[in-house]
Amino acid sequence: MRLPYWLPNVRSWFNAVALILLMIGIDYLMDYAVDIIKILMDSAPWLIGAFLFLLFAFPIVTIAFLHNWLHTFLDVFFPESRFPEDELRAGWFPSIFSWWEAVFGWGSYVLSSVFVLFFLGIFTTHSNSLNLLSILSQDLSSYSFSLPSARFTILQIIVAAYLYQLEFLVRQRLLATARQ
Repeated sequence: MRLPYWLPNVRSWFNAVALILLMIGIDYLMDYAVDIIKILMDSAPWLIGAFLFLLFAFPIVTIAFLHNWLHTFLDVFFPESRFPEDELRAGWFPSIFSWWEAVFGWGSYVLSSVFVLFFLGIFTTHSNSLNLLSILSQDLSSYSFSLPSARFTILQIIVAAYLYQLEFLVRQRLLATARQ
């Protein structure tokens, strides 16, 4: 039985869960990077633009390399898992496909975060909204599980899965058009 096209497929759910878990790890690393940048900013304030660029580019570069290495690993051990329309990957440097997935993943993470904050801001009381923002802004090195943070993460995964499903549908449409 085939699912309706508007319902995310298994690959979309897997991509969403992997993206959110990866971004939780990257956020954890970026907390330490921000501390280092704060120290460096005192001695070199003219480098603020370069530091901000590195902070925003780090997740994209990380996702691109991990995506490339994951698909290299999957191609070796599970060659049937590959899409026939994917380009050939050679070497350790990410292909254009990996860079696209990285930019789309970063955009999906940002959009899902903004959407979930907006959604929870509308449907929660004022005190719960402030509680959610305080939980999200806390240092991840002292992170502990709480219901608002779990709710935020689950909703982020749902929104990211729908964004990945949209990307899948657009890709399938473009491939069908190109084959005609």
